[in-house]
Order: sequence, then C-alpha cells, then structure tokens
Amino acid sequence: MTDPNQAERVQDPGYGNCLRCGAPVEAVGIESFRVGGTSGGWKMLFGEFAELGEGMIDFEIFACPNCRKVELRVPVK
Repeated sequence: MTDPNQAERVQDPGYGNCLRCGAPVEAVGIESFRVGGTSGGWKMLFGEFAELGEGMIDFEIFACPNCRKVELRVPVK
C-alpha cells in the first residue's frame, strides 16, 4: 500500500532560490562532513582512538552566484 502523502515529502528537483537575495542557486555537489569525535589534548593523548565517536554526514551544497552565500541541505535518499 502506498502512502498518499509520499508525493508531498519528495523534494522539488529544482534547486530553488537563494534565501537571502532571491537569485537562483547553483548545485555544487554532495560533500561529507565529519561530526563528533574529540579535539585538543584528548586527540594528542589518545591519537586515533579519540576519533572512535566520529561519524560522517552528507550535505548537498548550493551556492548563490549573486551574493556568494552557501546553503547546505540534507540529500534525498
């Protein structure tokens, strides 16, 4: 059985407009960012073990050619 609200949850394939100046944004790509883990002295003491709690999260990156601001969005899976 299909969910009747599924179509509403699917994002618009268009990139949309800049939230600041209203110009159309351009897709830059999808990048992975590190989240979690430790820094500073803990990293020095424990080395690679300090990064065990670290994970990666993907974001779609969009840039405005007019005002040069960047927007991050969660990619559609």
